[in-house]
Amino acid sequence: MACSAVKMRWESFVSSSGTVGKMVLGAMAIAACNARPRPSVSRAPAIADPPAIGVATNAAHHDAAPGPIVRGTCARGDGPLHFTLAHFNDLQARYEDLPNGKNRYGYIAGYLRSVKSEQPSTLVLDAGDDYEKGSIAELRSFGETTRRMVQTLPIDARVIGNHDFAYGEAAVMRDAELSAHPVLAANIRDARGRSPFVPYVAAKIGCVRVGIVGLVTGHYGSDDQPDGGAFDGVFVQDPDYARVLREQVEKHRSEVDVMIALTHLGFYTDLDLGVQVPDVDVIVGGHSEDLVPNGQPYARRDGRVGWVLQAGHYGEHVGRADFAFDPATKSLHLERYTMTDVDEHLPYADDVGRTAHALVRTFTPDAERPIAIAQAKVEQADMPDLVMRAARDRWAVDALFIGKDGFWSGLPQGPLTLQRLYDSVMVQREPSGTPGFTSLYVVSMTGAELVDLRQHAYPGYATVFAETLAPDRTYRVAIDKRALEHPISVVAGGFAFPEHKRFAGELIDVLDAYARARTARGLTL
Repeated sequence: MACSAVKMRWESFVSSSGTVGKMVLGAMAIAACNARPRPSVSRAPAIADPPAIGVATNAAHHDAAPGPIVRGTCARGDGPLHFTLAHFNDLQARYEDLPNGKNRYGYIAGYLRSVKSEQPSTLVLDAGDDYEKGSIAELRSFGETTRRMVQTLPIDARVIGNHDFAYGEAAVMRDAELSAHPVLAANIRDARGRSPFVPYVAAKIGCVRVGIVGLVTGHYGSDDQPDGGAFDGVFVQDPDYARVLREQVEKHRSEVDVMIALTHLGFYTDLDLGVQVPDVDVIVGGHSEDLVPNGQPYARRDGRVGWVLQAGHYGEHVGRADFAFDPATKSLHLERYTMTDVDEHLPYADDVGRTAHALVRTFTPDAERPIAIAQAKVEQADMPDLVMRAARDRWAVDALFIGKDGFWSGLPQGPLTLQRLYDSVMVQREPSGTPGFTSLYVVSMTGAELVDLRQHAYPGYATVFAETLAPDRTYRVAIDKRALEHPISVVAGGFAFPEHKRFAGELIDVLDAYARARTARGLTL
């Protein structure tokens, strides 16, 4: 029987029975379909449009200057002019989160729509890192599901984040060109001096003229640290943020009443920028994932007050700043700032929830279905042992060397979905356009080398193998990418790993295959 038919029969069987025992028995029928890990590739291929599932985009060429954003109407009278900024950052593809059983992005969209309905003079800003560390559907679709989900939110302008380069040049270009809103980054250029992003965009929010400059932080290498490299070897980042911002402000300040820096740099870098470039009124930021409940005022060099705004991460909060601009004194005042929790108390956008469900179902139809059962709770500290069992079963390795920080959580007792497995071992593709820094490679080492490795490894790394090793025997060892490419950061004493290595897969690949194979044999994890 074909795999698709087997899966359909099993899925119908599970949904109708609802019992764990029958789930395990039914899963045995699909062993041949799921026993091997899914192939992984180092670069994302071009992705054709999947069947339309309700997300509209407005294509725009990246070399065309965007027109001004217009929100609300201008009815100028005496006194100050009022407008609102709503903002979020570091969503990181959390559209499979289900507060109160409903999609998180549905709550975000519902809330933002209600704010815009109440106050039409509202500008919605996204401070970057919409991709990675969230949905298994994103990983399997090379970012396409996230690109589409971002377009369901009523965003007016977005700055690119470092994680948004994860799937390589083609995916980045697709995102920027098909976005319904401007994607900003004033400090990114390719080798030819061009960029798919716009450095600056103007907006008319009610009667207030607003300018927005985008800035993004640098590239991260396979040691999960900034390395000064180009994103996917293509997009070069300028780290002189103050100079780049100052150039844009000097070019456009006379055109606007309020100047905003939309940044993906981190909270303290934003504060420093506010002092260095005093003609910026508000900095809406991300990257450091700080929750700043009341907004952070700071004293500018020109004697005025500026504000740094940041709203945590994962779409758990949305910030709202209600401003008043006085045309007579050209001064800006923050009248009220609120940080709203994204939960079941907010209005809900059913269309966004349906889109998320359709995207996940299209790219990973089994993301939310149990694929295995944990007989007992797996503590976070015990995850390396589980990966070792999986790698031994699937790849016939004898030992494992892996960073403990590659595990975001343990696993609960009971049925486990594919998404829940991925929640524990989320991928960060560093350098961008390549496998994750926690991905595994297989090398050959002697027993003596393995003992030496365990003795000199830093505490943040786990070495898992049998207690007794023959010093002269050769063993197959699974080692994470960071250790292989940056041994000095994980092992003391100048330890050198073998040069020959074979890419095996991401952590989720081996756990996915192992979980399905165990279930197919009627076994728990």
